[in-house]
Order: sequence, then structure tokens, then C-alpha cells
Amino acid sequence: MSQCFPRTPFWGLVAHFIKRLLAGEDDQNAESMSLGLGTVLAILACPGAFASIFLMDKYSTLLQFLRGQRNFNPYRASVSDEYFFVVLSMTITGLIMVLRWNRLFPDRRDFANLAVLPIPIRNIFLANFTALFGLALLFGIDVNAVSSFLFPLFVSIGDDSASAFLHVAVSHVAAVFSASLFSFFGVLALVGVLMLVLPKRLFRPVSILVRLLLVVGLLTEFFSNLFLQLLAGSLPKHPEAYMRLLPSFWFLGVYENVARLASPAMARMGRQAVIALAAAVVLAILSYTLCYRRHFLRLSESLELVGGARRRFRLTLPAGMQKRLFRSEFEHACDSFVFKVLFRSERHLLFFGGYLGIGLVIVAQTAMDSAHGAQAFLPNADLLAVPLMIAFFAVTGLRFVFDIPAMLDANWIFRLAVINPSPPVNSIVRRLMLGSVLPWALLLLPLTARYGWLVACAHTAAVMALTALLIDILLLRYRKIPFTCRSRSETRQLMMRVLGSIFSVLIVVPMVADCERWMLGNPYRFSLFPILLAFAWYLLRRYRQGMLESDRALIFEEQPASAFELLNLA
Repeated sequence: MSQCFPRTPFWGLVAHFIKRLLAGEDDQNAESMSLGLGTVLAILACPGAFASIFLMDKYSTLLQFLRGQRNFNPYRASVSDEYFFVVLSMTITGLIMVLRWNRLFPDRRDFANLAVLPIPIRNIFLANFTALFGLALLFGIDVNAVSSFLFPLFVSIGDDSASAFLHVAVSHVAAVFSASLFSFFGVLALVGVLMLVLPKRLFRPVSILVRLLLVVGLLTEFFSNLFLQLLAGSLPKHPEAYMRLLPSFWFLGVYENVARLASPAMARMGRQAVIALAAAVVLAILSYTLCYRRHFLRLSESLELVGGARRRFRLTLPAGMQKRLFRSEFEHACDSFVFKVLFRSERHLLFFGGYLGIGLVIVAQTAMDSAHGAQAFLPNADLLAVPLMIAFFAVTGLRFVFDIPAMLDANWIFRLAVINPSPPVNSIVRRLMLGSVLPWALLLLPLTARYGWLVACAHTAAVMALTALLIDILLLRYRKIPFTCRSRSETRQLMMRVLGSIFSVLIVVPMVADCERWMLGNPYRFSLFPILLAFAWYLLRRYRQGMLESDRALIFEEQPASAFELLNLA
């Protein structure tokens, strides 16, 4: 990295901060940098490229002729598609800033390495800010480079002139890059303001909450826009009620202003976007400058407190209750370790909170839909699907986050202490997930109580049984202690999980809710439910019995699949 910069102290600092921003959470693990900058840039460029390609048939003059579209205006039609690229640019830049939140300011290691050098703090500040801004420009260019060429090319393909292409390209670049810069400086300003106004002891919990809200908001906006626009090809209907509150609509006004397509209302949105961008830049620079020196000097105080801090409050269970809750000391250690990692590690908390937050947004939309079409004697399928969706997102979120290892090789103590765990790890994780999810099903009992307590109890029992079945399916081949197995994530595996979650939420859960509603209509039909569950558990049991002993052994490191296997015919 340092070879790309001139050999001066300042650019050496810039290279140091860039490397620090790109490094993984576990700095002592060389594999955390395995993706590389080139791979990251290639991944970030894919959404804009594929979105542009998907829109090619919309602007093809040949397909327009075959479809009988005689009065198609590609420039006016491009407004709805431009909104997708604006949201895409803002989302990716915002997520990068949120995920690198802790790297925006120096840490104790930076202070220990840099404070002893004859370098003024202002030079360290300028180098850090240069690294931040340089990466923001790099990611902004990478995310929008392909779409800045393909999208204007498809829109202006009917004019067959360079001036038309340049007109659309300039409009597109102005909109997406200003949106990306607004997202960058907006998050940076938010970090600086929180650090200025909050006491040190409140900054971490408040910042985690703010980061969770930002992740949920950005992903919700992106996915709702993806399904609405990329698949339907239109802007939200009647957006006037809330368009003034969404920054994405402001920067859509920038596109329409530069392209000379703006109505008076959108012209005001474009001017508002310019004002908001300028305000975000000024606020980010001021807050970052004011809190940087104070934060850097406070690091010396934190170095003296390392190892001396003690928790003022620690919740401990009585010995008798521990014996009843945990079947062995090993199970007690596993559960304690899991909860401490989940609530102390920001990386795991952000992943689980963001995943669960997206699920709660979908659940809220389903709950609002359930208010329509409800009958007086029986809940509709949308209402029955609400607890099922909550359980699904909670269980699958825990299952996904268990595969992310904790920092600093957290499995070393388990490697030394555990040979043949008792009870098995699969059973421990199952009890832990059941204890974390099933109590919430009981709290949702009053949701259907107005249809009669018989219906409410039957529905609650069905939700709890289906949740237990889902946990058994997810843990079918699970044989590791949560957060302790070093694994290499595969893109294919991640895509399969994402597609499986989408398929389950859109198809499986509504189908199960419809079947449950059909069974609730007649008590004799509901008697089929335990029979089907018993059959499903029987199949799972047969599958476990057919597993090899090597597929049940506890592992601490997932090995990639071998390229070939010997048949051992001899």
C-alpha cells in the first residue's frame, strides 16, 4: 500500500490509515485481509452493472417497436430508474461508513505508535481525513463507474448522438456522486456530533444503537426500492406525502435539474439536495476537527486504565438455579460465552441487530396488512404469519451469527478443555435458541386472544412447535461451539442463505399461515397438525441416525471441500 504514495511522512500516514480502514476486525489474523481491495471493489461494482444490464430491454428501440410503444420518451422514463441508482449509491457508501465506524478515529494502538513520533496532531488529523475522503471517492467511483456509462448509453441509444449521451451521463454522475458524498459526510458528521455531545461512558451504547438504526434504515430503503423499481419499473405511488423527508428524492431532483426535466417541485428538491450536501460537509469537517484532538489526547488516559477497569454490576445466578438451568459445567460455560460475545462484540451485535431489524420492518408491514380483511371469528393469514416471521428471523439470525468467529482465536480454551462434550454441542445450542425465542411466542399470545382463547392457545402452540422444528432443521449438521469455529465464507453459501431467507419469507411462511388458518377453521382439521409434525421429526431422526460418526464430531475449523476424493476401491 505504501508503494502507491510518495515517500514522505504525511503520505506514509495516509497509507497507514487507509490500510487500517481496510483491515478486518481481527488485526492479528492474516486471513481477515484475504478478500483484498480488488475483490471488494469488484463486488461493490456488481449491483450497478447488473442493474444497468437489466434495464437494457426497457430502452431498446427494437423491443419498443415490437411491443408497439410509439410514444416512449426514454428521458422521462429514466427518472424512475435513476432513483434506483441514487439509492444504491447512498446505501453502499452509508453501509461502508457504518461498518467502519470504529475506524474513523484513531484507537489506543495508533496513539501508542504515533504519539512518540515528532508528528503534530494536525498532520495526523489531515492524514486520517485524507484517507477517509480518498476511500469515499474510490468507493463512489467504483460503485457508479459501470452504471455511469451503460445507463446513459441505453437511455440515449435512440438518438444515436454523443451529445445526448453526454447530457444524460453528466446528469447521472451529478446525482449519484452527490448522493454518495452526502451519505459519506452525513455519517461522518453524525459520528462527530455524537462524540462531542455524549459523555464517554454513553458514547458506545448510543453509537451501537445509532448504527443499528442506520443499517436497518439503509437496507430497508434499498430493498424496498429494489423490488418496487427494478422489478416494477416505477416510482412509489403518490410520493408527495413523504418525498420531502427522504434525501434520496432530493438527489433525484439533482438529476432532473441537470437533465432539464424537473418540475417546480423537483427543482426545489434539487436545490434542497445541494444545501443539504453543503451543510453535511461543513458539519462533518467542524465536528471532526473539534473532537479529533480531544479524542486523541484522551487515548493516553485510556491506556492507563487498561486492565484496571472493573464492572460495577455483574448478574450471577444462585448455585441451585444454575444446577437446574444447566446440565453440566460445560453447558454453563458455552451459554455464558455465547451471551457475552453476542452482547459485547459490536460486529456480531450489528449483524444480528441489522438482520433482526429488517425482519421487524417486514413484520410491521405484515401486521398493518393484517388489519384489512379480518373476520370476526377467525384471524386472517397475515395476522397468523406475524409470530411465525418473528420466530423465523430470530432463529435464522442467531444461526447465521453463530458462524462468525470471535476475535483472537476464541476457541483455544475449548480446544484444551473439551474432548467429548457432555451434553453434545448440538443439544446445547438447541436449548439456548429455544430459551431465547420461545418466551417471545408466549408474549404474543394476546395477539389472537380476541378471537377466543382456544384459537389463541392453538396458534401459540403451533408457533412454538414450528419454531422448535425450524431449530432442529437449522442445527441438523451443526457440530461446533458458537463463535469458536474459524470458517471461510463462500459467496455461493452466502447467496444460498440469502435466497433461502427470501424464499421462506415470501412463500413458505405465508403458505404455513394459510394452512394453519384452514386448520383453525375446524378442530378436526387441526388434529392433522401434530401428525405432520411427528412425521417431520421422524424424518429428521432418521437422517441423524444415517449420519457418519465423523459428521457428528466437534470441529473448531471448517476445512474447504477437497477438489477430488479417493474412491478407496481396494
